[in-house]
Order: sequence, then C-alpha cells, then structure tokens
Amino acid sequence: MEKLRVKVPVTNLWRSKDKIRPIDQKILAGNAKDWSTEMSDQETIQLCDDNMIDSQLLFNDKVILEEQDGEWSKVIAVDQPTHQNSKGYPGWVPTASLTSASAEQENAVTSVTICVKSTPLYDEQHSPLTELTLGTKLEKLTADNCKVKVATPLGIGFVDRKATQIPEELVGKNDGETMVNISRQFLGMRYIWGGISSYGYDCSGLAYGLHRVIGVTIPRDADDQQLSGAPIEVDAIRPGDLIFFAYEHGTGSVHHVGMYIGNGEMIESRTPGKKVDIAKLTEPKFAAEYAGFRRYWNQAENKL
Repeated sequence: MEKLRVKVPVTNLWRSKDKIRPIDQKILAGNAKDWSTEMSDQETIQLCDDNMIDSQLLFNDKVILEEQDGEWSKVIAVDQPTHQNSKGYPGWVPTASLTSASAEQENAVTSVTICVKSTPLYDEQHSPLTELTLGTKLEKLTADNCKVKVATPLGIGFVDRKATQIPEELVGKNDGETMVNISRQFLGMRYIWGGISSYGYDCSGLAYGLHRVIGVTIPRDADDQQLSGAPIEVDAIRPGDLIFFAYEHGTGSVHHVGMYIGNGEMIESRTPGKKVDIAKLTEPKFAAEYAGFRRYWNQAENKL
C-alpha cells in the first residue's frame, strides 16, 4: 500500500464522499480555517447528525492509500488508533490534499511539533507557504536560535523555533497541568464534529489533540480512549486526567469525554452547536453518566 502525506493545513476524514455541501468546498480546497468559522451552527450540527465526517488530518500526517476514485482517495490515518481498523482511522479525503513524502522527510531522524495555536510555515525567502495548527508534526533538519528548518510536503520550509516549544507561561509542573493550561486557550471556541485542530474540536478530538502536543498518542475516539490508559480512582485524579460519560447511567456506550482541571471541574468541547467550556462534574447529566477516569500523560514532576 502506498504511503502519502497531507499537504494542506487540515483536511476532513469523510465517512462518505457523496455528502458534500456548498460550504464544504472551502475545506475541500484546503481552507479549513474559513470553513470552520463560516459554517452556521446548524451546519456544524449537520456534520454529526448526518454522519458526514469522523475525524481530521493535519498537515504532514501520514496516511496509507487504500483506494483512489478520481478526485477522492480512501486512506488510513496511521497516527489515530481506533477499533475500526488495526492500522488506523479510515476515511475519504480529496486526492488533491495528498502527496508523496520527499527523500528529506523519509531520511529525517528527528521531528518537532507545533505547540502554539497556529504559526506560519515559511519558504527560504521567508514568504508564507501555509498556516500550521497546534499538534502538527514536522521532520526536523536543522535549527538555530530563531528558526527550525523542516522537510514538508511543500518542500523545505522554516518555522519559528518558539512555535515548536510550549510557551513558558503554559508549562505546568507535569504534563497533565501543561495540557490543562494549553486547553484554556480554546475556551469559547465552537465545537466541530470530528475536529482535531485549533480551528475546532469535538470532545475526543480535544483530548487527542492535547496529548499529541506532549508527544503522547492516544486513541482517536472517546469509547476507545476509555478502554485504554491507566484507570484512576476518584480520590487519585489529577489535572490532565480524562473523565468519561456513558449512556445507561454510565454502564452503556461511552458518548463523551472531558479533561479534569481540578476543583471538581473539567474542560470539554461540549456538543454540536455549543462551545468549549468548563463544567462541574456535579452537573446532573454528568453525575448520572459517569464512566470512569483514565490517565495517559507522563507524571514526571518539576519540568520547569
């Protein structure tokens, strides 16, 4: 199977290539930022209600090509674990959003991750090539005090070195606190079903994306996230732990995940049509559907 890379900032993993609306032409053309902001609330809800997309891919993400059908390609996102496929998350993407990896990418031995909400990718003349979002991973070639030279699907590029480092004011005493600090930047941002980028998250996409920044790969969806990680008892929970909610008073299928932030609260991307917010675990809906905590982050202390 052919291995390819994503060459646009964000692209959707569509469940079906036959459910495209006029507003979706923006993201099909590689403009996920405007697509995310210009949709009406009803159009964002429709993504969920009509089972249009399942997830997203970020710039330079690796995929396995399974099938090509003209302007569409069926791929597997290898860095998004799921019970649906042992190789990664399946879905359809525009063929134009994909390209082969360069020799520089294949031979690189180190990588960097974008740790800020967004940052430009520059060419050698310092002209912007595209915008990269939080969690984007790039093959590192060299670096100096100001910039990092990277190999990308668009050729050799450069990013500001500071964009590959978690801002000092957001670094906690451990990775759990750091994720919570990063997450607060997205309070008030609209929910995007399937979203994993700083243009919009769904509930499990927020958890997945935050762990991606600290270099931890977790399952993509809430039900899979709840089955992995280290189970944590209520009296041992710490900021950065994930909390799950399920139907049938917490015993049925998992339908939601949030991240514990302390003081009996969690940060969450609540539901289609809503926004990222902070909720108390004692809210009747959550208290009645509690389904356990899991921890994925490294508990090393004193990172400062």
